[in-house]
Amino acid sequence: MTRISAEDTNDQGPGVSARDSKNDGAGDSWLVTFTDLVALMLTFFVMLFAMQSVDNAKWQNLTDSLQERLSSVMNNKQASPTLQLDMPGKDAPPGADLDYIGEVVRTQLDANSVLDQSLVRRKGNRLFISMPGRLLFESGSYQLTDKAREAVFALGGFLRNISNRVQVAGYADPRKPTQRYPSNWELSVLRARTVATALQNAGYAGGVVTYGYGDAQYDGLPEDLPDARRRELGRRVDVIVSRNAREGA
Repeated sequence: MTRISAEDTNDQGPGVSARDSKNDGAGDSWLVTFTDLVALMLTFFVMLFAMQSVDNAKWQNLTDSLQERLSSVMNNKQASPTLQLDMPGKDAPPGADLDYIGEVVRTQLDANSVLDQSLVRRKGNRLFISMPGRLLFESGSYQLTDKAREAVFALGGFLRNISNRVQVAGYADPRKPTQRYPSNWELSVLRARTVATALQNAGYAGGVVTYGYGDAQYDGLPEDLPDARRRELGRRVDVIVSRNAREGA
């Protein structure tokens, strides 16, 4: 007669072996692999969407808008009128990215022995290329030196490849002008026009608006600069690159 022990019938129930009880949870293990597969497929489709062509104009407008909004949060808020009383400005298409232009211009100026002391800085939606007057002109003159003409021509050769609007502004330090000019304003205007003409001769197709400020904005230079550097940049010409594209670009 076959003897049946208590271990053979311990909580197994009829027809259930100990091996079957160990594999009861193995049937759900495929869900882990399936979840990993779905996650990989989702990641793949997100990458495909991200690699689609981007509208540069819309992207530039988005980044500029975010920059303006974020910078306004950091600054003190000022009271503004509740009604818009002026005419809305025309939305101009953006040109090339200003940060990209700034990096290229810095590299180009650093490699030039004439303009390597120039200052490149971005202020909002404009990029300023500040070239000290002593690097461009003889004292009291508005005609470019031969070396300066070549350097400005090279700068214009780069600017002709971008669609951004370009302006030129001339400045002077507070010192009294020579007897040749009634004030510093006349000399600053003539120097700005000379640089603008050189940029256009180098191939920049857009119209270049020129300004002369004399010494009116001397206090607007960075305060952390040494006094000698401030005086040097006071007699300067700024090539101003706007984020907006020039007309007809």
